[in-house]
Amino acid sequence: MSDLQVCIQLRLEPGCMGPQGKDHIEAFCQKENTAPWQNHFAIVSVVPRYDKTLPEWEYRLKNKLLKAEQANRVVEMHNTSKADLEEEIETHIAHEIDRYMEGKL
Repeated sequence: MSDLQVCIQLRLEPGCMGPQGKDHIEAFCQKENTAPWQNHFAIVSVVPRYDKTLPEWEYRLKNKLLKAEQANRVVEMHNTSKADLEEEIETHIAHEIDRYMEGKL
């Protein structure tokens, strides 16, 4: 992993997995983190979001928590916006949730 790789933590609310999400969120996050979403400058880890006071997204560079403006600047250095990056990640996670939940409902 490059020192300049941005580590993104996404906190997923159990409800995003449907009414029984709380029964599946821990296992899903564990599975997702074994082969996390990544691109040439960022890697994503997912954790359950039980505490709504914590932000949904956290960006770190060299193990330092980035403020929103810092995260914007780092992402924009890679010719994309933070909003576009997060949308790409959310689309991937939604697809992974659908695949994971197949046969579990």
